[in-house]
Amino acid sequence: MQGGRSGTSGEDRISILPEPLLCHILTFLTSKESVGTSVLSSRWRDLWLWVPRLDLDKSDFSEDSTCLSFIDKFLNFRGESYLRGFKLNTDNDGDEGPSVEACLMRVVNKCKIQQFEIENHLGFCFLETPLVFSMCNTLVSLKLTFVIMSDYDQSCSLPCLKTLHFEKVVFPCDEVAEALISSSPVLKDLKMSQSRYDSVLILRVRSKSLKSFTLERTDTGRVENSLDTVVMDTPSLEHLNLVDYQYTSFEIVSMSETVKFDIDVVLSITWDFLTFVSHATNMTISRRTLEFIYYHLEINRRSKFHGLARLRATIFLNSSPEMLPVILEACPNLKHLTLELVHDFLVTEGTSRLLSLLPPSLVSSLEYVEIKSPITDKATELELVRYFLENSTRLEKIVLRLNQSCLRKHKPGLLKQLFESPRCSGFCQFVII
Repeated sequence: MQGGRSGTSGEDRISILPEPLLCHILTFLTSKESVGTSVLSSRWRDLWLWVPRLDLDKSDFSEDSTCLSFIDKFLNFRGESYLRGFKLNTDNDGDEGPSVEACLMRVVNKCKIQQFEIENHLGFCFLETPLVFSMCNTLVSLKLTFVIMSDYDQSCSLPCLKTLHFEKVVFPCDEVAEALISSSPVLKDLKMSQSRYDSVLILRVRSKSLKSFTLERTDTGRVENSLDTVVMDTPSLEHLNLVDYQYTSFEIVSMSETVKFDIDVVLSITWDFLTFVSHATNMTISRRTLEFIYYHLEINRRSKFHGLARLRATIFLNSSPEMLPVILEACPNLKHLTLELVHDFLVTEGTSRLLSLLPPSLVSSLEYVEIKSPITDKATELELVRYFLENSTRLEKIVLRLNQSCLRKHKPGLLKQLFESPRCSGFCQFVII
């Protein structure tokens, strides 16, 4: 820094940074916060006007005209082509449609917007879909929350769009949702959270470029006429995240063989889930999804996940010890296993049957085991750790966690017992976090 002086000298080290870097820092603030920096010094007075992004909250303006005047001042100072990002936070109570539309019209028809976001917190904000396509030549990121979409000309295209997030967005029909996705030829990241008012029954995700797809439902309970059929034609997909959904049909037309699955869903018995994930190589599953897989494997023990190399799962170990051996048996080539051990407090713990249910051959391929939940002195947990140590011939590392702040303290000598347990693999590292 200047003169080599230390920070204790009271020197303003931020203000001496180059203006482009200061403007970049201000992009992480809302426009209100950015304007607030103008009182710091003369150098900061007009710096907020050089930030190529507006992040507005309508509640910060006493009248709609004040908000519009603020936008006009910004655009007049820097020129309409300077603005690259626009975010509008609003509490739409059903009467703000014209004012919201006026704010958007100020921006989308004049500027080369790359990032566009509407975050609505009350009711629904109506968005004319043609407004989106008026930015089609430059738009890179589109994020909408609690927005009602209108119909639009499906011949339009979004050639630069890479990020598309819809949270509680209402589409008028299946075709609008499908067309928005398929009209984005370079789309990489798609996230959709269904609204209970949505009219989409069949979601077709067709994208040759899509890398990550998240589909979730945040409304509790079953929504009448809700989405229950998904069709995916995504040959380049790398990550699929399904959260709190119940499907009757999930069709995979094409998908990468190396896709990572992250699944926490309520599954219908009519959905052939095992076929859906049978070729997965990397999978994270919740406790309820694990239970579903277990019950189906019990019916058809010949089903295998031959390609699965990495698995992360949550399990009730004390109430359902029989699940783990069935799952391990179905994954003959598993190398990396991460377990979250959850205890069912409704079950009275008795003598554990885990060791009698786990034959040695089940973990012959394992190279890495991690227990994400803190290990206590519960018998079932200790048996499980010893089982992996004594029977995993290729095990290279086992990682455990001890929660020193938990109310139930570990018995003296617990760690010593685990370290002294026989190990089948002479190269196994024992790591305590």
